[in-house]
Amino acid sequence: MFDLSLMDHLRLTFGYVVYRQKAHADLARTRARWSRASKGAQAVLMLAVAIASVAVAAASGSALATVSAVCGGLALAVLLVQLTFDDDAVTQGHAVCAARLWDIREQYRAVLSDLADGAIDSPTARQRRDTLIAELHDVLRHAPPAGAHPYEAAAVDERALTDEQIDVFLPKSLHKVERHA
Repeated sequence: MFDLSLMDHLRLTFGYVVYRQKAHADLARTRARWSRASKGAQAVLMLAVAIASVAVAAASGSALATVSAVCGGLALAVLLVQLTFDDDAVTQGHAVCAARLWDIREQYRAVLSDLADGAIDSPTARQRRDTLIAELHDVLRHAPPAGAHPYEAAAVDERALTDEQIDVFLPKSLHKVERHA
């Protein structure tokens, strides 16, 4: 059997929430940039198609017809990729998830502070923790899926969450490393 105190459990779950919140916020930013870039590329390619088509109509040259066809094909490909991945909806989903995780993160910080200050007792802290775990479960159940790559880009690696990494997101009075030193 292992020894895991209430404070340890709160800190570990807090660290997990920090990790997930940062990952979804990063995903939202990345997808928003991709969405803007793909829409810009689509507009430029559609403009090229329009200009090339006008030139083909005016000159009736076969090289311009080829350019027009290639630009049209590229514009169609960009549009199909954009429609397939539905970047705007996924981006919004990650942004909403990150915002909800931020709220849970702050609630965990409050429980940790209240417990450390003696403002609440252990049974009250456990009740709040259980409520937060249920909220966290609900958020993650509705979170948009993400592959391993975006999570690898997050600043904190869940598998290697150390007390020092958790302490970065907590006030000094709640640092475990300094408290035990």
